[in-house]
Amino acid sequence: MARITLIWGPPCAGKTTEAARIKTPTDILLERDTMHTALTGLDSHNHTENGMKLVNAGYRAMLETAKDLKGQFIFVSGAPTQEQRQPFLDAGAEMRLIYADRQTCLTRAKTERPTEWQTYVNNWFDRYETDQNLKNGVLI
Repeated sequence: MARITLIWGPPCAGKTTEAARIKTPTDILLERDTMHTALTGLDSHNHTENGMKLVNAGYRAMLETAKDLKGQFIFVSGAPTQEQRQPFLDAGAEMRLIYADRQTCLTRAKTERPTEWQTYVNNWFDRYETDQNLKNGVLI
């Protein structure tokens, strides 16, 4: 049976860093920025609309497939809404919220990412919904 982990939180909070920290050599890491780079050949964090649409479609299909496999699967996603996190809860995923406040994320975006990432950070915080009934969540 699959062991699925969702590492989620705002852009520039440290989700990919946490995924790299917990990943073992046999784990499969499904991270949107890396997937976009693989599809488009663009530098990490330089997203295109079509590229992200393909990544998002593939991401959902990979979760459905992973549920029926053996092994550890680590998904990394912003997932600001409960609706976006629900498929992972339904799959029995361990939920790991990696959180940094808006100002910290904006500062990181400004110094480490393309300009549009400041908008991504603000959009995440504007859409964020907390989980009142998160049973297997871990705040890191």
